[in-house]
Amino acid sequence: MDGYRHTLAIPVRFADLDVLGHLNNAVYLTYLEQARIQYVQEVCGWSGDWTKLGMILAKMVIDFKLPVVYGDAVVVYTRCSRIGGKSFDLEYAMTRSQANGSPDTAAAATSVMVAYDYIRQTAIPVLETWRQAIAAYEPAFPK
Repeated sequence: MDGYRHTLAIPVRFADLDVLGHLNNAVYLTYLEQARIQYVQEVCGWSGDWTKLGMILAKMVIDFKLPVVYGDAVVVYTRCSRIGGKSFDLEYAMTRSQANGSPDTAAAATSVMVAYDYIRQTAIPVLETWRQAIAAYEPAFPK
């Protein structure tokens, strides 16, 4: 997908489906969380230690486009679209590919992430190292 460099393929498990056989709407959040955590690990160098790299989800908006069913190949594309003083936005495009088909956008989402000090339990300025890492990674990010 144009403008997205980070990708994560996620297998659709039978347990992820609702009674109608579609990916449960709550599971979309889990898939996006997986993509977000991997993005922060790969782009910002997060090791899993929340005392050294803290962020907290402040807002999530999901626009559901197409149903995902068991057997679909799902890929989540992630990019940073904005960095503010204490928060940054991540955009996601989740695609599904049905057997022998081309990928279609199943959902589009945006999250607002707040830089957060879990020890002091307060928002903090976005670290300069995050800004530099994201700017270096994102090809379309304003420099």
